[in-house]
Amino acid sequence: MALGVRFDLAPEAAVAFLRQKGLRVGFAWQDVYQEAHDTGFTVAKMMDTDLLRDVHEMVTRYIDDGRTTAEFVRDLKPELVRRGWWGRAEMVDPETGELRTVQLGSPRRLRVIFETNVKASYAAGHWAEIEATAEDAPYLMYDAIDDGRTRPEHAAWDGVVLRWDDPWWRTHYPPNGWNCRCGVIQLDADELAELGKDGPDEAPPVRTYEWTNPRTGETVRVPEGIDPGWAYHPGRTRSAEVRRVMAEKLDRAPYPLARAAVRSLAQSGDLARWLDDPQGEFPLVALPDEDAAEIGARGHTGRLSAETLAKQRKNHPELTVEDYAAAQDAVERGWRVQDSPRSLVYVWEEGRKVVAVKATRTGKAIYVTSVRKLSSREAARDREIARLRRKARKP
Repeated sequence: MALGVRFDLAPEAAVAFLRQKGLRVGFAWQDVYQEAHDTGFTVAKMMDTDLLRDVHEMVTRYIDDGRTTAEFVRDLKPELVRRGWWGRAEMVDPETGELRTVQLGSPRRLRVIFETNVKASYAAGHWAEIEATAEDAPYLMYDAIDDGRTRPEHAAWDGVVLRWDDPWWRTHYPPNGWNCRCGVIQLDADELAELGKDGPDEAPPVRTYEWTNPRTGETVRVPEGIDPGWAYHPGRTRSAEVRRVMAEKLDRAPYPLARAAVRSLAQSGDLARWLDDPQGEFPLVALPDEDAAEIGARGHTGRLSAETLAKQRKNHPELTVEDYAAAQDAVERGWRVQDSPRSLVYVWEEGRKVVAVKATRTGKAIYVTSVRKLSSREAARDREIARLRRKARKP
């Protein structure tokens, strides 16, 4: 097949992905590794942050304008020569203190800088569209360029169809190496049937090899057919950043809007996707303003972190997506106990749910610390406690 990276897509999503990146200075490409590229723009040995910022802006602008690699190289070279980042030079490796002769700017390096960012940004932008339309078109087909330059493993994967949320894509979503031209094609059920398939294929076997990062000394296992540093999913961690920003916005929104938003997220399928592949935090509940104030929180959005979810799955493996989605019902319909100056517990007997939340020491954020089912024994005990408390309040 020959679709490759989806350059027929509108560039807005790719540009948005690239524009949100911060600057990451690194002496070698191994210094900024795999998923770190989702949030950091880097050029190896470009230690001047002003110059790095200018190159970042130029890459973003040229992608947005649909300019070519040749135009990028032609226009950037004079500026790099003027600012002394061209040809071979001596630099001190900040990691080792060693004085080394290194290659700075060259036409080949500028081509790699531009084309790598183009491919990764378009792949991430395509992924954002895949997530948004996964309910209607849940399948992805690996699409390799079938010519003499195609890696044998990539050629073997060509035409493989898997669900968009298959774990195989976490390490094999293209591009899968330097100068990789592979992409994916999204399919709905009718398009899958046109290929003569009544369901997805079995994921190809994953064989790995050891690779030691010369910068850190860390040894990792890399899937065969994937270049070191490319066994990640461009745009996957971007979703975590989007959710973090969303939670911050909901903290500033009126409570009724925040409450409606977390319910919508839980019911839209976004919660199920996050539970299947947790990255960062998920805005699970919204507390009434008086509850948030009671524990010293400045916002009212309760986040469930990937770390807490890992503990939840160990202690409460029986919980389903529906159980987590009902957390907001527990907050709204349950009765609450202030467990400590910074924490609250909501007990919802009807839905048999218990949800615990805690504000950070500074009050900047609220985290969901536990979600669990309420046992019959606990429900009876809690009813008695509630009865005694109501009785104690009577004059």
